[in-house]
Amino acid sequence: MKKWAMAILLIALILFIMINWEWIVHLQQEDLSYFTEDVFEEVGYGLLWVTMPLMIVQNVITLFPVLILIIMHFHFFGLIEGFLFSLIGTTLGALTCFWLARSFSSRWVDRFWRRNERRLAYVLRLIASYGVYILVVLRSIPIMPSNLISIAAAVSPLTLRPYIWSSFLGNMSMIWLLSLLSAPLWIAENVFMPYLLSYIIFALTVSGYYAGRGILKQE
Repeated sequence: MKKWAMAILLIALILFIMINWEWIVHLQQEDLSYFTEDVFEEVGYGLLWVTMPLMIVQNVITLFPVLILIIMHFHFFGLIEGFLFSLIGTTLGALTCFWLARSFSSRWVDRFWRRNERRLAYVLRLIASYGVYILVVLRSIPIMPSNLISIAAAVSPLTLRPYIWSSFLGNMSMIWLLSLLSAPLWIAENVFMPYLLSYIIFALTVSGYYAGRGILKQE
């Protein structure tokens, strides 16, 4: 049953990519004006029927920068809805990639491991040393493709529940950071400082929580 579900999901992702290839090309080119000037007037909130699956695709196969989709959500839907839609999309993508990696045959995992051995081994060492918190950090600062983080977590002994929480918090932090970096494109000046301070409080709270848990484990 799991193999059938995985096959259906993969076919659906491939068909979605083929149908929306024009959008993907514009995303690869970081052509935000294509979406802001042409697309939104036609589809409105229906845009989410494309952007949400695209976020899932981007977390499974890194075809384009997720930043463009995040900016689109904030630009079209505002701070609260834009943040929420981006968080849902990226978290669903992380869960999909994790599930696919754990469901694939060991032969496929071995091949993928050989192609990305250095980076995957590095992430696994970090997980072994610092636990779930490192997944939050890696997702917060997108220096490594999201799918590599998800696959490394999938081949580690990490269970589903801590993975969900680390993905949720890490993607929340990543969206917050990227939206701050792109703030001139969507945010009003009087909102920027409260938004920035809120992120600092959030980051300190999450770091303090995991640091406290680490200290308690060592005692």
